[in-house]
Amino acid sequence: MPRKSNSRAAQGAGTIRKKTVTRKGTAYTYWEVRTTTGYDSGTGRQIQRSFSGKTQKDVREKMQAIAIELNNGTYKEPLKMTVGEWLDIWAKDYLNNVKPRTREIYAASIRNHLKPALGTIRLEALDTPTIQSLIRYSLHPC
Repeated sequence: MPRKSNSRAAQGAGTIRKKTVTRKGTAYTYWEVRTTTGYDSGTGRQIQRSFSGKTQKDVREKMQAIAIELNNGTYKEPLKMTVGEWLDIWAKDYLNNVKPRTREIYAASIRNHLKPALGTIRLEALDTPTIQSLIRYSLHPC
């Protein structure tokens, strides 16, 4: 049967689907959305991003937020870098012009406090409550 001309979704609207996976004998159901966020300049292929959530409403809101960011030109690809990786870069590149003792103190703080508490968190997921909990419980255990 031929497709009606008005049955196609808008460009970049994305697709929403319900998925079920089984882990250790238990079935888990969630919703997933896939949307195109751009095109690879080298190959011309679509760059797609997936989001998942517990309800269809959650993923639809995420998809609409991405569409708004794409239309406004404010969308940024998520970084896969962790806080620990960024701290290594920062220490290597930005501590060149400080006194040796300051460099030692910063390196010890990074090694003993920051990396164990925050090192595995992705930079885009780092938020104020996470930092506050580090300050409250790790640095001042009262």
